[in-house]
Amino acid sequence: MDGIIVGVDESAVAQAALRWAVAQAAPTGQPVSAVMAWGYIDQHHLEPGAPFDPSYTSTIAAKVLDELVARTVGRDDTVRRLAVCDLPAHALVDAAVDASLLVVGARGMGGFRGLLLGSVSRQVLHNARCPVAVIRDAADRTGKPVVVGVDGSESSKRALQWATDHAATRGLRLVAIHAWHLPYTASGFYLPYPDPDELALGAERFLHDQLTHIDTSDLVAPIEYRAVADRAAAALIKASALASLVVVGSRGHGQLANAVLGSVSDQVSQHATSPVVVVP
Repeated sequence: MDGIIVGVDESAVAQAALRWAVAQAAPTGQPVSAVMAWGYIDQHHLEPGAPFDPSYTSTIAAKVLDELVARTVGRDDTVRRLAVCDLPAHALVDAAVDASLLVVGARGMGGFRGLLLGSVSRQVLHNARCPVAVIRDAADRTGKPVVVGVDGSESSKRALQWATDHAATRGLRLVAIHAWHLPYTASGFYLPYPDPDELALGAERFLHDQLTHIDTSDLVAPIEYRAVADRAAAALIKASALASLVVVGSRGHGQLANAVLGSVSDQVSQHATSPVVVVP
């Protein structure tokens, strides 16, 4: 399916994800498809606490999905529906093969209350081939800037381009963050290195050089760049408090070549307070 794919169930966070997806699609006119995975045991109902239905079928699932979408975005919506008998993560990844973006709630009906990132959203992040947006609430972040993490890796460059296009299309400011810190050994002692001020200047020059490769002519304002003395994940999580969206590459420098999702993107998608988009 093309356009924006969003995972839907009866949870509040899934409803927030659907509203977010519809809002994101509006400026570009992309189609939005709501996908709900169901099974004989994994049933979906409109009312909380509904009893198990031994006669639950694809017809019932389709009616539930239709009502969930209507309740969330109105009955005059143009959202496409797909109720599929499958495991949730597999159904979403499969549906999003040709998608521009896959949107999931941070935790759906099957998540534990204390778990920041649910098993479905985590599996989707590890397996989707398109950018994945993780939504955790329905807070209004209208007008707040887009924040993107920059480290020079290939996925970071793709994330920077994605964030630039997203900000330009929606008339939002773009903030690029490059985090740096003093290197140290496994024993905790800092290695001999140039003066921290020199490192800070080098980080600023690096970030400025990365941004020269991006066409910023359609942005509403020049990119604001910040070289931050901090761990990358910590810097981006802090910045998410004042952002409409945080964008990161799926794997940055220092990650194992066979790691599908890097530690920075993993931490940011779990702990950021704003929506997060992970670009593969």
